[in-house]
Amino acid sequence: MRIIKKSLINFFGNIRLYYGGIVFFGDSHYKLKGPSLRKILDLLQPGDIVLRRHDHYVSSMFIKGNFSHAGLYVGNNKVIHVIGSGILKEDILTFMRADAFAIVRFTNNEIIPKAVEKAYIQLGKNIEYDYDFDKNSPEQFYCSEFTDYCFDYKLRDNISKTFIYPDDYLVPSDFFKIIWMEKNK
Repeated sequence: MRIIKKSLINFFGNIRLYYGGIVFFGDSHYKLKGPSLRKILDLLQPGDIVLRRHDHYVSSMFIKGNFSHAGLYVGNNKVIHVIGSGILKEDILTFMRADAFAIVRFTNNEIIPKAVEKAYIQLGKNIEYDYDFDKNSPEQFYCSEFTDYCFDYKLRDNISKTFIYPDDYLVPSDFFKIIWMEKNK
């Protein structure tokens, strides 16, 4: 069953819908432009949770809320995040190719180094994507579950929903604050 789920998510994750038709695996043009990208780079700090959305990806249409993906900025212009092929460390400029973006920061600075360390440990384990979206399984993660894990499950333990959505980081709380957001929708 895992192979079927993986195949479906990866297939739909690469389809983009545009006015006038469907484009498979084609080039994309994103709404975030130079001034926004420079502002993001100026604001980012290690431990920041970064959220993004791609308007035309079919997979984004299945995720509740404005943002469809989450990652953890670990410093040195790198983000660690989980996608369908597993966990990876990616350049922040590549990660920021998006139509919408947000930076969310944990309010307790003391836990941030531990969160970054936990991300690197999971990267070293080469964890796989959680196609079952089980928010209670540390052996596999989906994107926003991974970022929540890095911060000792501050969202999971404070929400009653089945899933942790990227937009859950935008709900006012004692744990996270929004540093920057551009929705463009």
